[in-house]
Amino acid sequence: MHLIRSSLRGCRWTTALAGATATATLVLLPLGNAHAATGHTPRATALADSCRGVSTVGLYCGYHTGTAWAERGSTGAHVKEIQALINETTRYPQAGGGELAVDGVYGPATESAVTWFQWYYISVSASDGIVGPRTWDELRYGDR
Repeated sequence: MHLIRSSLRGCRWTTALAGATATATLVLLPLGNAHAATGHTPRATALADSCRGVSTVGLYCGYHTGTAWAERGSTGAHVKEIQALINETTRYPQAGGGELAVDGVYGPATESAVTWFQWYYISVSASDGIVGPRTWDELRYGDR
């Protein structure tokens, strides 16, 4: 099996079986979230005013338009962009992670949020806490 796409509604996998294709959906909801079953949380249903879609960039929160590598210890505008994208366009705050400080410092809280993002929106095997090309692509263009 291989991952096609993940979204707020769950993860979709597909596999080929003797020439036929089967598809299944797995729904992952955070525990203790009263809104999780309905999906009607304010952040989950609409992007915040500070982050918007830009045709040449994808989702953009006003800090950085590029895709610079980021890991624990990184600092700068690209880290602010990552922090804002996770705060404003994902379920991380509702999943118990809380709001990230948009301070441009890639510390333990940002690493934890990135690891969660990778697990929730990409796959378990992508959960390394490092923002490279695959994670930037999902942050900018992913289906949420």
